[in-house]
Amino acid sequence: MKLTKTDFTKNLIRINSLQFKKWIFDPGMLFMSRSKWWGDKGPRKGPHIGLDLFGYEAADGTNKTIDAYTKVPIIYEGRIVGCIKDFLGYSIFADHEVRERKSRLFTIYGHVLKESDISVGDRVSEGTVIASLNKTSGESVPGHIHISVVLIPETIPSEALSWTFLNEADNVHFLDPAMII
Repeated sequence: MKLTKTDFTKNLIRINSLQFKKWIFDPGMLFMSRSKWWGDKGPRKGPHIGLDLFGYEAADGTNKTIDAYTKVPIIYEGRIVGCIKDFLGYSIFADHEVRERKSRLFTIYGHVLKESDISVGDRVSEGTVIASLNKTSGESVPGHIHISVVLIPETIPSEALSWTFLNEADNVHFLDPAMII
């Protein structure tokens, strides 16, 4: 499946009034990285199946980080199909009803807090704010937005989705989020 660039970053900039120039990535933040970008920067338990958004270069050339007030827009139009606890907050699962080789396209937004007016089952337009960054005071991992893009077989019900399932399933296909944000 060939994914095209979306307005995700433009929407995030607009919604949060950021003076944004470009994302800054440590290698450990990137898709399929086997190292951490925080703490001891040691090895991960497995490959990173997403992209972590944390630092950016501002228009004035200074380096900044997103903060606990950062609002998170949905990448594509779709339906919210799940919200589960993760180790830094919650992960929101969205089904985009795109079919490819008997699979559905999902995006997952990790380490966030769901907006109070967003519920599982809601249909949302591209750019709708679905979450905000979770505060992680006292955690060894700084607050950040984790984004995963995945093709999941049509035969798997949305209710079955969890990080454990996705990490253990051999019939799901993760895609690099950097290609679309």
